[in-house]
Amino acid sequence: MARMGIQPLIDREVHPRTSGCGRSPGWVITWWLVHFLSEQYHLMEPVEQWVERHLTILSKLSGQPVRRLDFSDDRLAMCLRDLSEEETWVKIEEQLGLRLIRVYDLKTKVVRLDATVGTVHHQIENPVLFRMGKAKKGSYETQFKVMLASLDPLGLPLVVDVEAGNRADDPLYIPSYQRAKTILEGEGLLVVGDSKMSALLTRATMVVGRDCYLVPLADRKDEPELLSSELEAWLAGGGDATPIFLAEDRPEDGSEPDPNLAIAGAFEVTRPQTATVAGEEITWKERLLLVQSYSYMKSELAGLHRRLQRAEAALVALTPPRQRGKKQIQEEAVLLSAIDAIEKQYRVKGFFHYDYQKEVEERNVRGYGGKADRVERKVRYHLTVSGNPSAIEAAEFKAGWRIYATNESSANLSMEEAVLSYRQQIVAENIFRRLHGKMLSVAPLYVQREDHAQGLIHLLTLAARVLALCDYLAREALAEEGAELAEVYAGNAKRSTPRPTTERMFKAFKGIDLISFPPDEQRTPVLTAFRPVHERILTLLGLSTSLFFDLQTA
Repeated sequence: MARMGIQPLIDREVHPRTSGCGRSPGWVITWWLVHFLSEQYHLMEPVEQWVERHLTILSKLSGQPVRRLDFSDDRLAMCLRDLSEEETWVKIEEQLGLRLIRVYDLKTKVVRLDATVGTVHHQIENPVLFRMGKAKKGSYETQFKVMLASLDPLGLPLVVDVEAGNRADDPLYIPSYQRAKTILEGEGLLVVGDSKMSALLTRATMVVGRDCYLVPLADRKDEPELLSSELEAWLAGGGDATPIFLAEDRPEDGSEPDPNLAIAGAFEVTRPQTATVAGEEITWKERLLLVQSYSYMKSELAGLHRRLQRAEAALVALTPPRQRGKKQIQEEAVLLSAIDAIEKQYRVKGFFHYDYQKEVEERNVRGYGGKADRVERKVRYHLTVSGNPSAIEAAEFKAGWRIYATNESSANLSMEEAVLSYRQQIVAENIFRRLHGKMLSVAPLYVQREDHAQGLIHLLTLAARVLALCDYLAREALAEEGAELAEVYAGNAKRSTPRPTTERMFKAFKGIDLISFPPDEQRTPVLTAFRPVHERILTLLGLSTSLFFDLQTA
């Protein structure tokens, strides 16, 4: 964090609200980040006690006295309010991004945009950020949204925007893209996002910015017939697909790879695109990459046939044989409504043919007890269900296909490079895993004020930057050596990895203690349990062992 320059940067932009309030905001936030990373907990309450237990170490590392009172709940809440101020945070974020790119000599070609949802366990009056919404698991929760722009290949957060939980994702991409572009100071970016980034205005804005996009189209929503029409035209032209291989499956000698190792087949077409941005109409050429992922195809086919099987069973069960305890549908409208509901539930509209007959059973009932003889009528419907072969075959044919759109030239981004680049969208998703994990959890946040929530998210993404940089430095160093790191898997010292996570490397340092003695004993502090693996990790991160051994000096 010292090399990242977090403390002086924050102190330049955040000024103490009162004079004589102890350590500066930059130092308070820096040590709070250390608490996040070491204790994997973002509640404010334990921070003060943690600082008290580590006063000696924190004072030695910072070169100045550290006081417990500097980390009271009130002081930490004050820091959150400071970080929640939009103008202040934008300045911090821009300057930090520029510094990290320069200090670590980071590549600035590919930017990824994605959004996630955080939650809180309470409601407030007149909320701006905290809004009730439906979660993926189906329940309704008080939510907010986090929009993130990150830098390849390390997944470094560049821009973080906190938005209301009920906002649609589509409009969030343009502001994040424009802020990231300010930090990267150039043109020719490749911006990668999910299908929510595929809005035509978003793509057009990137064209105006002289940048490129790579995004899967939400074709079922915006252009529902596009995939079918392009596949039909391709099939009519011979249906010749280009195989796509992972880089590691291509022989180093340049020979053709084993076709059985292909992960996908693809072809492309071009089309003109027109849109209006800021009142001006622009036109550009767009490549459509139609890609059939073989693993996705298998998954879709399995899902399709599973839905068909379950839907057919549910449809047949609508009209059971007449027997005691079996309720019968007696109205045609009710039957048709039930069929429609099942088709929607299993997404099988058009996949079945139906034939149904109305059956009426009449019987004479003899009167008794003063009642007259009568005719009792029982009505039921009998539904016959059969598959629609043409619709099923069409769905099977389209299984595994997705359309990707880009305005980047084939010379700069081949079909294979585009497919492999999008596969790396997991880089952005890894950041969200961290923000939903134990260490940096935004689901839920344990705060009651919206400005505290916004400030805490900003703080957590600073910690995410630390984790991403440590990942990157260790993995790059190991790749350069052609080596792997061992002794970071608990209970399996021999297991090694070329791609260690920062979380695992941090865990390896658990159990190291600095034993201090009363001043009157005049004994040197003792550092315990420091092993070669710790020195190895520090070396990979470009750090010196003096960080630890200097603590033993008075």
